[in-house]
Amino acid sequence: MSSHPDQIPEPPSTKPKLKLRLSRSKMNSILALCAILISAASFYATYMQAKAAQEQVTAAERQLYAETWPWLQVSYSDYDIEAERAHMTVKVKNSGTGPALIKSMSFSYRDTQYGSLVELLNDCCNLNAYQSALKEAQADNADINYMKQFGWYVTSNPNNALLADGNDLVLFSMARSQFNNSLWEKIGDMAHDIEVNTCYCSLLKQCYIVNKASDVKKVANCSSAIQ
Repeated sequence: MSSHPDQIPEPPSTKPKLKLRLSRSKMNSILALCAILISAASFYATYMQAKAAQEQVTAAERQLYAETWPWLQVSYSDYDIEAERAHMTVKVKNSGTGPALIKSMSFSYRDTQYGSLVELLNDCCNLNAYQSALKEAQADNADINYMKQFGWYVTSNPNNALLADGNDLVLFSMARSQFNNSLWEKIGDMAHDIEVNTCYCSLLKQCYIVNKASDVKKVANCSSAIQ
């Protein structure tokens, strides 16, 4: 009978077993750190969404401003092409994309400032005397339209006028005639040296000041923009 040698039992393993033991305070610290990371990620996501929304609003505002931006220009001409005659015209035109509310206009000539173009012309050229002479001539002979034949003038007050885009407002207009020839030439000679400053606002209450050279500058308001 064959015999088997006795099996020698394996010695017990001496390899240490790792046991993860966390104290309650350490576990709370880890949970708090996770909560902070989650809050930070949520805050960042909210911030990025708000920034994107703000950029969209800003772009929309810029587009709205561009679509409602008025630009006023003062022009002078001394000839009527359609009528084929000498005709002096000073007007302000809105060349922008939106209506303009004209708050104030100032005119200056040789370092003297005036609140209106008529005031300036009265001071330099005695426009009132011309007006009185025409009225007297008209009263003496009602059969003749002296106002038309001798060259009557037309003026308008631009303050608080709402000027739509593409439209213009005549500030002064006078046809040339033999009766007013000297006056017409005197005004024409000085017209190019008259400085004009206009303060106006858009419908969005954005206010600007523009000079005769059409240089535009944004201002807070028109109350103190033109003194």
